[in-house]
Parts: sequence; structure tokens; C-alpha cells
Amino acid sequence: MNIELPPLLHGLAPDHLADIVGGMGQPGYRAKQLAEWMYRHHAMDWGTMSNLPGTLLTSLAERFDPCGLTLQERQCSQDGTRKYLFELRDGQSIESVMIPMEQHATFCVSSQVGCAMACSFCATARGGLVRQLSRGEIVEQVQLLALDLMADPVEELGDRAFNVVFMGMGEPLDNVDEVAGALKILTHTDGLAMSPRRITISTSGHAEGLRAFLDLRLPVGLTVSVNTTDPDKRKRLMPIPGRTPLSESLDLAEMHARRIRRTVTVAYVVIDGWNDHPDEATALATLVARRPFKVNLIPMNRIDDRFGPPSADALLIFQKVLADHDVRATIRISGGDDIDAACGQLRRRRTS
Repeated sequence: MNIELPPLLHGLAPDHLADIVGGMGQPGYRAKQLAEWMYRHHAMDWGTMSNLPGTLLTSLAERFDPCGLTLQERQCSQDGTRKYLFELRDGQSIESVMIPMEQHATFCVSSQVGCAMACSFCATARGGLVRQLSRGEIVEQVQLLALDLMADPVEELGDRAFNVVFMGMGEPLDNVDEVAGALKILTHTDGLAMSPRRITISTSGHAEGLRAFLDLRLPVGLTVSVNTTDPDKRKRLMPIPGRTPLSESLDLAEMHARRIRRTVTVAYVVIDGWNDHPDEATALATLVARRPFKVNLIPMNRIDDRFGPPSADALLIFQKVLADHDVRATIRISGGDDIDAACGQLRRRRTS
């Protein structure tokens, strides 16, 4: 029998707090104080909200849970990457990652427990979709990673603002309503007050999700996973997204790029013997040239014997073919090779 859990406090948009606090018989300024505790101080329990009256905290505790994620495991790589396994209130688990970049930290967050896209090279997809994450569970990932970074700073980053990428477990545009709700909290001036330019949605590119994303007119970055230009091979690698013609996915992505005047990233996971031939590079260049796109070449992070990383020579030749066609392409080496680096690996190992 399923037990219905209270909604999460951190799933509330700041705009709604005044009505909630007012309905509990409290003056309006208490909503501002509550928002500060929730989103400026990342308060995860009632006891830390020291300037709120006990009557308000009791009323809030009767309706909301202050935290829905519990840290189960934290792994630290030699390159500074940190991976977190969080248990949810229903016993499910998700992963988040902190990646130290040259100028900032990037938080990679999950949007679903599992994934329905069935991509054959993805550890997350092999477990199927269990359920959607709520906006509160998404926001809390960002907050808990921010708290961890404050408690254990990366010295060379100082206090620079962090970026957020929806590139963890799940397909964000398969959970577009809750992702949009989380984005509202992340960017609200009384929420986490993030610039939309510091947030990127990463999608496998199925048309239904992209159209829903375009309808929301969200001024955040977009990354579209391509991984092969061959339609039959794409359907084998990415069964659900592969149903959408790649040209259609890229047309929708281009619409977003021109609307927000920001380059869209085309992600291409390079897999040894599958999609690393120069002919594939030429075909990719034909599709993306003269569009507001840049290409990220990502060597496969091995999860089994079927799919492995390409040779260094094959990767550099692929990049050169793109460059010869005036396509900007960078090689993005995944962090955390000495830990369970690929999304879904840590959860999969723990579940097994």
C-alpha cells in the first residue's frame, strides 16, 4: 500500500509563500524570512529557522517536509569530481555530481528515477523509468551540493557562482512540468537567484519534449544528444529518441538557439567501433554546419564490454574532420574515471 507523503517545502515557489504563511495567520514579512531560510541559507530542517515563531514552524511541519533527500554515499575522484547517491523518502535513489571546472563548479542533477528512453549505452536507462522527480527533489539536489561545496570548498574556485546542468539520471523533457517548476525556483530573485545563462537542459532530442520545452520559452541553455547520424543505428542506440528524425530535433533546437540568442550544444558520445568513423564526422558536419551549434565530443565512459571509449587517434581524427568543415568541436573528457563516473552506475551497483 502506497503512503502519500507531504509535499516538499523546497518545491514551493517564492511567489506562493505569502499565501501559505498568510493562511496560517502570520504577517506577510514572515514569507520573506521563510524564503531566505529556504533558498539563501538552504535550511533543511525546522530547527535552523531561528527567527520564525514556533506556531508557524508547527503549522508548516504539519503540511510540508523540510527535506526529501538523504545522502547515502559520497565519492571523491582524484580530479576533484564528487558523486553523490541520495535516498528519497520512498526508498528510491538518485545520483548527482559536482564537477570542478576551470572557472566554476558545475552541478549535474537528475530529473527522474531511472529513464524511459532506453538508450543502450546508458547505465540509467537499463533500469527503466521508476518515477518522475518532483520540483522539490530537483531543487534540493542543487542545494545539497551547494552546502557540500561550502563545507568542503574547491580552493581554486573561491566563491564563484556554480552552474547547473540537467544531465544526470533521466530525460528532463520527459518530466517537463516539474523541471520547469524547479527552474522557476532556481532563477527567482527570492529563490536561488541563478542566472538562466548558468543553467542548461540536456535532452536526448525527442520531438514531443522539445516542443513542450519551446512552448515554455525558458531562457536556459540546451544540449541535444545526437551520438550518430545514421537513422537505423540511432534507433538501436537510442530507441525512443531515435523515432524522431534527427533533422527535426536539430530544427527545433535551432529555433531555441535563435530565440534566446545562445549557441546550442550538440553532444556526441563517441563509442569505439560504433560511431567513430570519419564518415560519421562528415555526416555530422553536414547536419550542423552554419547553424548556431557547437559540438561536444564525449568519449564513452565504459559500463560493460559492449561499449567502450574510442582510441585517441580516432577521436582526434573525428574532431579534425569537423574542424575542416568549419564546425566548432571540443573534446570533453568525463571526470571521475576512478569512481562510478557514468550516471546510473552508482545507483545500479548499490541496487544490485
